[in-house]
Amino acid sequence: MRRIHFALSPALALLALAGFLPVAHAAQSLPEDANLNVAEVTKAALARNPGGERFEAQRAYADALGKRAGIPLDGPPSLGFSHQTDAIASDTGMREWETSIELPLRRPGLQAAAKRQAENQLASVEQQSAAWRLEIAGTVRDLLARLAEADEHVSLARQALDTAERLQAQVQKRLDHGDVPRTDLILAREETLQRQAELRQAELALAQVAEEYRQLTGLRARPANWAESPASEATLEQHPALLAARADVQAAETDRAVVRERGRSQPTVGMNIRREENGRDAIDSVGISLSLPIQLQSLRAPEQGRANVNLAEARSTAHLTERQIRLAVAQAEEALAAARVELEQARAHRDLADESLALARRGYSLGEFGLTDLLRVQTRQLTAQRRAAMSRVRLQRSIAEYNQAKGVMP
Repeated sequence: MRRIHFALSPALALLALAGFLPVAHAAQSLPEDANLNVAEVTKAALARNPGGERFEAQRAYADALGKRAGIPLDGPPSLGFSHQTDAIASDTGMREWETSIELPLRRPGLQAAAKRQAENQLASVEQQSAAWRLEIAGTVRDLLARLAEADEHVSLARQALDTAERLQAQVQKRLDHGDVPRTDLILAREETLQRQAELRQAELALAQVAEEYRQLTGLRARPANWAESPASEATLEQHPALLAARADVQAAETDRAVVRERGRSQPTVGMNIRREENGRDAIDSVGISLSLPIQLQSLRAPEQGRANVNLAEARSTAHLTERQIRLAVAQAEEALAAARVELEQARAHRDLADESLALARRGYSLGEFGLTDLLRVQTRQLTAQRRAAMSRVRLQRSIAEYNQAKGVMP
């Protein structure tokens, strides 16, 4: 699956990080909407994707095949007219006029095969369309997950900046009272500047993903809740991609059947009206004709061979698709189980880091803990907090990817 990512130019990115562009405003321009869900976002993305036009054209083609299959003619009728005279030769008064019509007919076997071909072609188009919609849904799911991850990074960066600013203010007060050396204030300011840069970088990343979301869906808001529940009722046999691959096999089989039926001689029935004059009398007659082309295997072999190749390719694709789906589902199940365990561990680690930070802050306020040690503990707590937040988002992403692997639409 191709994914198109929109990014700001390097110059704009530098300006944003330097504070000359309102990155935060760009990120905030994509508010959450409680009335919006993932299904509606997917519908919006489908409406803006030009890929759906090819299915309309393919449906029209299948309809045309169906209409043609309902006609017993194998080709257009032909009208003929001929006139023969001996005026420029012996000139005995011989004149002859003939009008004819020829109808190329289809054998019942070819007509039945053509009807099945049209039906399977339409079924293939519908299944391919369903698989395409699932593919777009996967793009939307991935984009919403990246939005949530970018939003968490911004939220955590703001919390880290707020913590750094409060610590700097605390150090400034203690410096004013002569309780700490000036080097502590320098360290605190460096911490604040670093957190400011991290916040701007996180806001920039969020703005880029938000713009990608707007370009893909045309929406100016995102769902407040994009989390899904694992789909347990879906089976492999219901997967749109597998159904599409199997429909292609059936379509290729009927295409080959049509080629085989065409290998049998299709009759052409004709009728003619003739008038003959010999200078004295005129004779009017009506005739019928039946012609059967002689089919040579050497002439039909390339077309039959191409039909066999197409069928073999369709069967191979179907087997490969089924294997890929089974693998994707198994991997998604393992990733989902691992994400649940990771979230539990990350939350336990965060709780311990919170407790360690509280003790370190108390020790620093009492003069029992140096600022360098406090910043180290604070950094570990920030890392643990970020891991817990990202683990929660990854669990939601894993559920969405599990549903995607099983072929479930939002």
